[in-house]
Amino acid sequence: MIESFSHQGHTLSCTIEGRGPLLLFLHGLGGNAENWVLQRKAFASSYRVVALDLPGHGRSGGRDVPFTRYWEAIEALCAHLGADRIAICGLSKGARAGLMFAARFPSCVERIAVVNAFVHLTPADRRARLALYDLLLQPDGGRAWAEQLLAAMGVTGHRAIVRGFLKSLDSIDPRHIRARFQELIDFDQRPELADVRCPALLVRGERDGFVPPYCVEELHGFLKDSSIVRLPDCGHLPYLEDPTAFNALLAGFLSGADIEASA
Repeated sequence: MIESFSHQGHTLSCTIEGRGPLLLFLHGLGGNAENWVLQRKAFASSYRVVALDLPGHGRSGGRDVPFTRYWEAIEALCAHLGADRIAICGLSKGARAGLMFAARFPSCVERIAVVNAFVHLTPADRRARLALYDLLLQPDGGRAWAEQLLAAMGVTGHRAIVRGFLKSLDSIDPRHIRARFQELIDFDQRPELADVRCPALLVRGERDGFVPPYCVEELHGFLKDSSIVRLPDCGHLPYLEDPTAFNALLAGFLSGADIEASA
């Protein structure tokens, strides 16, 4: 079921399925709630599964909302649903939005799964990734950006993912994506991680070349209660690359089971 609600003059959209404790999925930059369809189906039997289209993405308005205010959209969603306790699973930018929310409302977030996210980049890594996103500002640069990003994410061997990503080029605003990415790399989120109190599962796809390997170690060092799980055969999108394994990992984490951390 698709629902909409108002937030600061914008209409935001989410999908809602199932009953039980609230489990919120947050997509990455340029994505939308449909990215989580395999998780939505898998968890709807045990959870009230919500996938939010973050501002300016999917069916949601608000392209003028800066990334650093995305946490307010999660706050508005919780108010709309009457939820005071949630678990979160987020990819990259979505995970960072979830961490922002968890830092500001620590009593509200029970657990958070952080999939292939960075909260800080070295100057050299910033420059390299900005150069990639600068392609979006060039005439007809979207295809080159997409192909290079897919290669960096380590997912070119998955034909369905590649087809879906290339098809999504028709629905994104290149300038909006480039502007939000600039905000992502300009915002050093490390200082506020000390305010995140809930257990955090840090998922690292070892074939992901877009998020540098040191990023998961930084997150682990700044968070009070976190564990790292490394997936050697996955890249940036493990929930699509190996959904069975990813869903089992997430289900164990959400249930409170001991997760075997990777070195």
